[in-house]
Amino acid sequence: MEKKIIKVLLVDFNYVNISRIRGFLSKIEGISYDVVWPQMGENILKKVDEEKFDIILLSYDIPGLNGLEILADLQYKELSGPIVMIADAKDKDFAAQAMREGAYDYVIIEKDFEEGLPVIMHNAMAAFHALKERERLQKEIAAKKVELEAANKKLQQLDMIKSDFVSNVAHEFRTPLMVIKGNVDLVNKGGLGNVAPAQKEMLDGAIGIVDRLSRLVNDLLDISRIESGKMELKKEPVEINGIIEENLKIFDKIIKDKKYKLQKDFARDLPKIEADKDKITQVFVNLLSNAIKYSPEAGTIRVKTVNLEKEIMVEISDTGEGVAPDNLDKIFDKFTRVTAEKKEGTGLGLPIAKDIVTLHKGRIWVKSELGKGSQFYFTLPK
Repeated sequence: MEKKIIKVLLVDFNYVNISRIRGFLSKIEGISYDVVWPQMGENILKKVDEEKFDIILLSYDIPGLNGLEILADLQYKELSGPIVMIADAKDKDFAAQAMREGAYDYVIIEKDFEEGLPVIMHNAMAAFHALKERERLQKEIAAKKVELEAANKKLQQLDMIKSDFVSNVAHEFRTPLMVIKGNVDLVNKGGLGNVAPAQKEMLDGAIGIVDRLSRLVNDLLDISRIESGKMELKKEPVEINGIIEENLKIFDKIIKDKKYKLQKDFARDLPKIEADKDKITQVFVNLLSNAIKYSPEAGTIRVKTVNLEKEIMVEISDTGEGVAPDNLDKIFDKFTRVTAEKKEGTGLGLPIAKDIVTLHKGRIWVKSELGKGSQFYFTLPK
């Protein structure tokens, strides 16, 4: 097996020290220490520039030179290894300053000092390379951070372009859809003459399609306003129970037609809170629509309000198909449908609900179990 070679620069002009260090290192098995030392008058800094050393052993007491000054100068070099200082016992007070100046360790020349030198050398090399690796990783992380920030800025710009495009397209669709619905509705109601049953059926279908497209346009506009920070809240004192009761009436027919069991559990001590009534209505309607959409016929839908210490909580539960655990964290993502069964809708109701609740400084979350239904919760601060 080939021996590991460690190249050592020993900056000392005391031949006794050189001989002791070199002699002991040459006896160590498994490692070959290539010990090099400069000649008197040789430029040490130039030697370091010309050759790469795994470690430098630098004497504190050099005739005509100051070891600490050399140590300070070496800090400006691209070293391949650490510096360990060597000093006589009379100079041991230098140690603290040497460490401050950049030495990784020091050795006091005394009886059998060379025997402990290999351990000190290897510990210093390990610490040196660990530091260099940390510095390399820090530079790499810093470079990646700059790269990611640039990429993120570009994504934000692209997202803004996308939002503007969606908003413009939605606005362009809105007026023609209103015109189409108005004209079809006029014909459907006999404004241009009698309408046969077959014609009425087709006209009703057309109105349904226009309504569906109008909901998509409105959802896209809401998303665009939220993403651009242009959605403003018109807060006023509101009663959550009143908003819920008012909107449950809208769904009364479909609840009866599908034989749903509606359970209402309203807290009686709810105070009025400052909120945007229209936006909170939108949140509740979105959540209730989902509960109705994904509940089987004759299923149970539960609406509950709770008076918490600093918040009011609303719960809308259903006994529908539920959501898989892996999909729960995606349920509020835009344009995402996490249920296996395809249902009519834009996939924007839940993201819009989340953004509206967040704008009110509230919270929204979901609990669900496949085959057993889902429970949506949102809170609003008092």
